[in-house]
Amino acid sequence: TQDPELRAKFGGQPEHVINFFHYLAEDLRTLMARLGFCTVREMVGHAERLRVRTDYASAKGALDLSSLLQPAHEMRRGVATHSVEQQQHDVAGRLDARLLPQLQEALQGGTTADIEVAIGNTDRAFGTVLSYHVSRKHGLSGLAAGTVRLRLRGSAGQSLGAFLAPGLAIELEGDANDYVGKGLSGGQLVLFPPRDAQFDASSNVIVGNVCLFGATSGEMFVRGVAAERFAVRNSGALAVVEGVGDHGCEYMTGGRVVVLGAVGRNFAAGMSGGIAYVLAEDGEVGAARHGFAAKCNVESVELTVVADAGEVQWLRETIERHAELTGSLKAREVVARFDELLPRFVKVLPTDYKRVLKEEAAKAKAEAEAKAKDETKGDSGSDSERTVCADTHPKTSSIIDIEDALVDDAQLADRARKLDKLRGFVRYARRGDRYRAATKRAGDWSEISTRQTRASLQVQAARCIDCGVPFCQSDADGCPIGNVIPKWNELEFRDQWREAFDRLMATNNFPEFTGRVCPAPCE
Repeated sequence: TQDPELRAKFGGQPEHVINFFHYLAEDLRTLMARLGFCTVREMVGHAERLRVRTDYASAKGALDLSSLLQPAHEMRRGVATHSVEQQQHDVAGRLDARLLPQLQEALQGGTTADIEVAIGNTDRAFGTVLSYHVSRKHGLSGLAAGTVRLRLRGSAGQSLGAFLAPGLAIELEGDANDYVGKGLSGGQLVLFPPRDAQFDASSNVIVGNVCLFGATSGEMFVRGVAAERFAVRNSGALAVVEGVGDHGCEYMTGGRVVVLGAVGRNFAAGMSGGIAYVLAEDGEVGAARHGFAAKCNVESVELTVVADAGEVQWLRETIERHAELTGSLKAREVVARFDELLPRFVKVLPTDYKRVLKEEAAKAKAEAEAKAKDETKGDSGSDSERTVCADTHPKTSSIIDIEDALVDDAQLADRARKLDKLRGFVRYARRGDRYRAATKRAGDWSEISTRQTRASLQVQAARCIDCGVPFCQSDADGCPIGNVIPKWNELEFRDQWREAFDRLMATNNFPEFTGRVCPAPCE
């Protein structure tokens, strides 16, 4: 870097790193020579060259490691000690692929389909290949709800319904392994025990760990208990379950989760968005509600009652849907005694999410009032920057994901006139685009993120110090898509937007997305 202030932060040189790896390689070759090997591949599997430290072998309670140190080729002559053949994935033999011929017409959007099929625990990620075909043909919007219904029986393997696309509904009569609904992307999952099962579903685990990990939209209804880390990093899906293990709703940023039973410890740890509704167990009502609070990580959430009339109605209707889809006896009981049990529902609401919801509501109210005021004044004919640069996308008053929360830009315009390009990397914090809610952006062709203002972009451009790294500078062997980042940033910084666009178009034809993401070292 050319800035002495920044250069002072780094005492080393790139050549030091190169020398370090030269020494490391030399040291490795010395050790290999002592062992009688020329290549790393030759060493793999030769456990007989390892020995137990003498101070450990003589220690009290030391384990006998002789079996671990016996090489496989001594136990079974001729066996390979390193990888000698490619793994066979047998994609064509997957259950999804076998169903494709029957579903081709429905996946194209021309008709509906309803198929019953048995599934086993070796059938992993069922539904993902079908979702690929839906997304390839129809994009993020997928198919209309109810287009394809897949009725499964048995024990599903890992990642059932992973990334399930809109229009696909999976109904499983049986149980499932871990990662059910991982990355759920608009589809529907309904799981319940065998209809002839004699056990109480509401007190038995029928789905594994980390269900709904990273889900963005869609629905999941489980008649039974889910294991640990249910809905971790959920950012937009709706789920109803009859109990969860430890770490439920961990790092959740959006969506809604209804739990009609007990939860494990550390519930809502790191939860920053979305809302959970938990039916407290018997004896946890009123002052004794602390029984649930003891299991809940309250560092980032608050525990309240469900008081809003609209929210109460939504909760009741959601539980009714759960009873209808899964046949849940627990849900039917809750619906029948809803008014009596309502005080036992605990609303788990992240404090930051609550603040953002209030801010969004106030902002929406102010915008509505301003719009009404402008309409009474009529069109002023103004061609100001406010009018020209106005956001053409429809505003939303509700936030599905906390990461969609807006950040204040009030002082950025004034800052842009006083920017320090020389020390911008130190003075200004990095700021990325804010993603729009997944449920909103899946229904249109608009940007996936909310773009920053001109002033904000100029602040970010000021962070580029033209450091000379080849990745950004070289036209031939630098940026994989040919962008010359410093030149582009300089034009943005100088408010020369048309020239910046021309600079980008000179090197690639897709500036709308390749002009956004840069894995340069500084970022």
